[in-house]
Amino acid sequence: MAGWTDPWRSATAGWLVAACSCALGIPLFVHMPLWCDITLYDVAARNILTGGTHYRDVFDTNPPGFVWLLCGVRASLGWSTLALRIVDLVIVATIAILLLRWSKAAGSDAASRAWAAAAMSAFYLFSTEFNHAQRDVWMLLPALLAIRLRLKRVAQVSSHSNGWLVLTGVLEGLLWGAAFWIKPHVAIPAIVVWLACARRFVGTSAKPLRRLLCDVASVLSGGLALGALGIAWLVCTGTWPHFVDVFVNWNASYLSMILGELGWRFWEEFRYFPPWSLGIVAAVLLAARSWFTARVNTLDEVQFHRVVLCAFFLGWVAMALVLQRAFHYVHVPETLLMFAVFAAHRVAVPFVLIAYLFILNVLLLNPLLLGWQRQLLSAVPASDCLVSRHPAFLVERTQCWPECFELKPSRELHRTVGLQVNDFGGIDPVELGAVEDYLRTQHVGDRELIAWHSTTHPLYLSLNVKPAIRFMHLSTVIEIGPWQYEQVKSELAEATPHARFAVSDMHRITSAHHRLNEVGADGLPLLLPEWQRGQFPFNQPVLFRSPTGRYLVHAIQQPAVAWDCKIPRNVDDVQPW
Repeated sequence: MAGWTDPWRSATAGWLVAACSCALGIPLFVHMPLWCDITLYDVAARNILTGGTHYRDVFDTNPPGFVWLLCGVRASLGWSTLALRIVDLVIVATIAILLLRWSKAAGSDAASRAWAAAAMSAFYLFSTEFNHAQRDVWMLLPALLAIRLRLKRVAQVSSHSNGWLVLTGVLEGLLWGAAFWIKPHVAIPAIVVWLACARRFVGTSAKPLRRLLCDVASVLSGGLALGALGIAWLVCTGTWPHFVDVFVNWNASYLSMILGELGWRFWEEFRYFPPWSLGIVAAVLLAARSWFTARVNTLDEVQFHRVVLCAFFLGWVAMALVLQRAFHYVHVPETLLMFAVFAAHRVAVPFVLIAYLFILNVLLLNPLLLGWQRQLLSAVPASDCLVSRHPAFLVERTQCWPECFELKPSRELHRTVGLQVNDFGGIDPVELGAVEDYLRTQHVGDRELIAWHSTTHPLYLSLNVKPAIRFMHLSTVIEIGPWQYEQVKSELAEATPHARFAVSDMHRITSAHHRLNEVGADGLPLLLPEWQRGQFPFNQPVLFRSPTGRYLVHAIQQPAVAWDCKIPRNVDDVQPW
């Protein structure tokens, strides 16, 4: 047909989808509840801003870079969910712009960039709160800025003095150092990028080894300078011995646990974000072909940019797969990079994935249609990797869009727009708000509250009280090893004589949420196993229950012993470790 353009070749169509995703998604996104990981770091940031000592007062197994960033955000913009989500949105939007510009330099056309932008917005804005404002995503921004500078240095190395080479190398090192303080894992893709650029960086120099050594020395100098500033802060604030304790006595066991999970983590790679994650296979194959078949010295600028993009993507995938746990947010950056790789190769995979999601949600997952389509989908092998109800098509959630512009959004709005509110790591603003209201009447003070499960940590912030124990994600800490478990028990024993209340989350204990208000005379759900009733905090009297029975407030009346925080998939299968 004359004048017809295939939609995947239409930049206008791609940008229209991106605009629609942003218009619908952003107002809902900024009102979603924060994940429990973020509330942990918020508690840590408030501790630092009020004169506390990191690691000693609020435990963490990671470098303090992300907490430093949160200190800056909270000190300047306040403690609202909206403020942090807007900052996260700006960071991800900047990442998207940098990736689209990089893909342009790597050979993408207008249409492939538009569909990459559409995929990025449809993916991130409608992903669950588990993936938002996380360290891995924020770490990507300084890494991209460092690579942008490196590519500029490679392109201009022959036309500048050695002084310029050293100065820009130090600046690049500062950017890598900033990413490293957020998460040291970034060293892997950083090394891969350096290797991909090394031959090109040497060029026709008469002293190639000298130039490479100068480059390495200048970049390392920048990274070490920022490292020294961070260590100076740790020493001057009295944090250094506690920092060393974490990385010597805690993280060694944590690393062995990560490596022990590698076998099954490999298969999880394709299931994190259905169906987006299935594109990883094609992206890895494209990137590997581009990188390993290239002869760097014979490449033009476009081809070279593409090779470096592919190398960075492969390095990031390897780092996330081998050195990290099976958490969804870890794989958000590689998914964003994946769209840039497709754009650079002018491959229409982003359009295909978006079209697939549209057809799936409109035709096969439409609740107004008959049930035959669900039977058809259930017969598809590995359907959990292919079938996902996209949040844009969740009517109850989308109907909240006008309320997002109200000056004081309600707790009910925050709960409705959340996508993992009922998960054991998701926060229910209505249910937890009821607990907050109750505890306000009890005039809770510093060190008098133990928010036992991860999703109850926002109570420390909303009530403005210091925690009675330094451990936040108790299940993560206890799982590291038996020595770590004994540390938790010891600190809990010291805290309970002074603490007045403990708050538990029954979604952490059972998936039978509909039975949580079936309670006995002791106020505990009847489905709670006997072996847990004698353990803290369930051996303490129940004073208050949130409306659905999810959160319980316990009065601490006797010293208690910590217990293993296991997450059963079925309450009938619950057994102690």
